[in-house]
Amino acid sequence: PTTSVQRLARLFQTSLPHPRRRRFRPVRVGGHMPTTDVYREAEKRWRHSLQEPGEELIDFELADDRVRRVDVAADAPDWLRGAQLYALCGVDGFRFLRCPFFSPEEELRWSHAALAAWTEPEASESNLDLTHAGERGALWAQHEAAPSSSALRHLSWVTLGYHYQWSERRYDEARRSPFPPALGALGADLGRAVGQPLRPEAAIVNYYAPRSSVGGHCDDAEPCQDAPIVSLSFGLSATFLLGGPSRHAAPLAMRVRSGDVVVQGGASRGCYHGVARVLRGTAPARLREAASAGGGGGGGDDLRGVAEWLPRGRF
Repeated sequence: PTTSVQRLARLFQTSLPHPRRRRFRPVRVGGHMPTTDVYREAEKRWRHSLQEPGEELIDFELADDRVRRVDVAADAPDWLRGAQLYALCGVDGFRFLRCPFFSPEEELRWSHAALAAWTEPEASESNLDLTHAGERGALWAQHEAAPSSSALRHLSWVTLGYHYQWSERRYDEARRSPFPPALGALGADLGRAVGQPLRPEAAIVNYYAPRSSVGGHCDDAEPCQDAPIVSLSFGLSATFLLGGPSRHAAPLAMRVRSGDVVVQGGASRGCYHGVARVLRGTAPARLREAASAGGGGGGGDDLRGVAEWLPRGRF
């Protein structure tokens, strides 16, 4: 009976609709009814591509006519005054912050929060609530003690603050946990730096393995569509796609590395986007080196454990 229940739970979990994907319905354009999902075709191509930055793939570390450097906002927090901030030409409201964190130790501390504090049952809801509810407490400690049998291997997502209801594709006022104060302050700081202020109230943390992906979708369930989406990446690099307001627009592909921040405000807030591929072997060496050096003001053992996890994952 236990096995049957577990199988049913896993079947239910895998059959849930994508959290933010809208069903593709052709829109009449110029009197014609297009049938091609242009975004999907590009997504499939990039999912199987290991292409290095070049003519098609945007790399914000390299010169590119589609990218321009912009100034941070005048009222940006002091720690972000020198941040490398970029915009995409012709894409309203999109901003890219090239790893604004002071040090690799800071990246490791945020990574530790995502693997430890934010996975605790009192802090979040998780896909593990369906299949490993009894193993959610002290998940990171369990992983460090026995990595091969840890439920962390099955972790796909957690929700913070207002908990997204995946099957209904909405938020429920009654389903919420306290939003992590430090993460709220970070999100607010990043919004100020790009001139798009916000007060973070909800987050979805996705945990990826190499070669995994997130299909193209629009984040249209939030009641306030004026506030930007702020996305932080840690661990392995990925190919991020940004399309248009419909799936008929071909997406731009860009390389996103550990520590990078993507902000979708303005018109880009309603654009289709997703992760075409997480790239194996791309975790920066600086994270392991920093953990080995024992920097970061304490928690050295925990940081070393996080640095060992990051080459195998991304969130």
